[in-house]
Amino acid sequence: DFISDEEALKALRKTLSLGVAPQKSFEIELAGRKVLITIQPILNDKDCYHCHGSLRKVLGGMIVGADVQHTYGMVAAARNRTILISVIGISIIISIIYVMVTRFIRRPVEDLADKAKRFAEGDMSVSVDIKSEDEIGVLGNAFNYMVQRASKFSKRLEKEVARKTDLLGERTNLIALLEKANIQLMELDKLKSMFLANMSHELRTPMNSIIGYSDLLIAGVDGPINKEQEKSLGRISNNARHLLQLLNDLLDLSKIEAGKTEVEAEQFNLKELIDSVIPMFEGMITQKGLSLDFDIEEDLPLVYGDKNKINHVLMNLLSNAIKFTDEGGITIRAKTSDRGIQPGESPIFAEVCVEDTGIGIKDEDLGKIFDKFVQADLSTVRQYDGTGLGLSIARGLIALHNGMIWATSKYGKGSQFYFTIPLKQEMLESSAKPIIELQVADDLAKHFGVPVETFLKDPKYEGNPVRCHEYTHCGQSTCPAYDSEDKRCWLILGTHCSGMKVGAYPEKVDFCKNCEVIQKLVLESQESKTAEAELSAEKSITEKTVLAIDDNPDAIDIIRKSLGEDYKIVGLLSGERAVEKAIETKPVAITLDIMMPKKDGWQVLRELKSTPETRDIPVIVLSIVDNKKLGFSLGAAEYMVKPIDKNFLLKKIRDFEKMGEIQRVLVVDNETDTVSLIRNTLQEIGCQVKTAYNSQDAVKLIQTFMPDLIILNLTMPKVNGFDVIEYIKTEKSAKNIPLILITKRELNGKEKDALDGRLRGILNKMVLKEEDLS
Repeated sequence: DFISDEEALKALRKTLSLGVAPQKSFEIELAGRKVLITIQPILNDKDCYHCHGSLRKVLGGMIVGADVQHTYGMVAAARNRTILISVIGISIIISIIYVMVTRFIRRPVEDLADKAKRFAEGDMSVSVDIKSEDEIGVLGNAFNYMVQRASKFSKRLEKEVARKTDLLGERTNLIALLEKANIQLMELDKLKSMFLANMSHELRTPMNSIIGYSDLLIAGVDGPINKEQEKSLGRISNNARHLLQLLNDLLDLSKIEAGKTEVEAEQFNLKELIDSVIPMFEGMITQKGLSLDFDIEEDLPLVYGDKNKINHVLMNLLSNAIKFTDEGGITIRAKTSDRGIQPGESPIFAEVCVEDTGIGIKDEDLGKIFDKFVQADLSTVRQYDGTGLGLSIARGLIALHNGMIWATSKYGKGSQFYFTIPLKQEMLESSAKPIIELQVADDLAKHFGVPVETFLKDPKYEGNPVRCHEYTHCGQSTCPAYDSEDKRCWLILGTHCSGMKVGAYPEKVDFCKNCEVIQKLVLESQESKTAEAELSAEKSITEKTVLAIDDNPDAIDIIRKSLGEDYKIVGLLSGERAVEKAIETKPVAITLDIMMPKKDGWQVLRELKSTPETRDIPVIVLSIVDNKKLGFSLGAAEYMVKPIDKNFLLKKIRDFEKMGEIQRVLVVDNETDTVSLIRNTLQEIGCQVKTAYNSQDAVKLIQTFMPDLIILNLTMPKVNGFDVIEYIKTEKSAKNIPLILITKRELNGKEKDALDGRLRGILNKMVLKEEDLS
């Protein structure tokens, strides 16, 4: 009766009928208090059969009640005890783990890190105490092994550096001694040449007397002589004549080298000169049974030169051809030469060739035959008479005519000796100058954008002017022919080096464009101004600054030594204050390293190009990282991979200086308002401005106007601004023109890559003001 809850009563009835306890408890109110009851059936068991029988399965039900508030209180107390015990247990476990981690992991790792830092700073005495054989212990053992190996290597390296330093010092001293000795030898050679040239009369007079008296005695002027006396006197006369020829050759060569040989130039017929020489050799040719053929170009123009000296050269070559030919024949050819000119231009030289079918010259000896006292093979000295000076004299005489002489040969089949003679008087106006290939000079002048006179200077060695034909090589260790296999001389200056082939046009031009010697000439030419200009330039240079940003002080020192004569170098060992320093120093250019700690070069470059005061300063990236695309896309003006090329760096900075002096500006945009704003603003500051409204007109103006700067809308509708950029990239005369872009949107990576370092700035078209342009 005390159960009033219908659901509980139903559960009780179900339990009494089925003998199954309900799955939940019931909350009822009893005597004003909430009671939680559970219902359990009382089942009939075998032990209960004696009292209740076996017919009934369920004997009754048991209702167990418990005060709800008391039950919940007991559960809460048990929960709180469990939480407290868990918190205390977890804290104890964490403390134990912390102590173990600190002792066995953190402290050893911190100790290892500290030792590694000291090792990185150069302390080779560090070592790690090993207290376990776990992973930390293995790492410590590996670190100790590395330190030991590095220490041994460092000591070996120090010894090797000391040894190399000593060797370098010895080598430097040796080079200095060799240079000094070389200068002394050159001076002695000049003194020798001058002495022999001055002794010409004194040496020849007694020799002529010996020959004269010998001939008189043989002729019996002083009385009859017997056969033996005549034979002896004949030997004296022949040897005296041979000695006189040797003296004549020596004196001729000495006069050429001493610069005492003068060219008495006149215009003459080359064919007539060849005809006049032949009778002197007809007897020798007939005696040896040789043939003599001619191949003279019809209507060969008159040549211009010293007739006697050209006659000497021709006789020398013809004499050699007969001397070294035992069978076959000799052919003399003459024609106009295509040397030094482009197809279709008027010739400036005549070319003579003396060809024989004689013994020929070995390839390894071909480079020596024009040297003094040299014949191709020592065995020929015994077999054939000769002083070894004939070709040296011929080379010197041709050099006086600003011509060239060279040879080709196949051993055992014969040789061909060539020389050129000017057709025009202009080629001999300055006989002290060696051959100049005018077309090569013109092409190089156009390529580098400098006056043609830059390449018309005499070569120098050790500060003194030299004549290339006097030396085995031109004296420049950077000369491509120096120690090369084919001994090919590419120098535009001077007669080709002794024994070297001549680089022909136009291959010579292509090589010279990248030659250090030629690039040096270009740099020197940029420094050669009028006296007044030099003074003003010198004054301005003292005020010019280059900001060098690099975490390596040695790299900054190299830049300082490379550019210090022309610019004041301000060094910065980190990129932290790069923008601030650039604003302070106002440099003409900034050199920037990429791999720097804390703030790398990419971040510095972004800051420089996003700061109004520094965005127009050219930045030259100098780094071991070769990522030119990223550098140019961020606004770098030039990108050089270390080690740096001093001459190239200096030329680039000077080019950037020239770009700073902008006079002519081309504005390319399809909107008239924008064009008018830019044109009016630039004209107010003294610039000459041309405008174009599409890429086709822009290209035409670039060709005719040649602007110093192009302001270009890259994103014009229906007009591709990249057409203008492609033209600039492919046209030699326009490839260095800088760009300023005006645009309404950010450029993507592909568009920045296409600019390839030409970008000087970007103007936002939506907020374009006069202040931005000025």
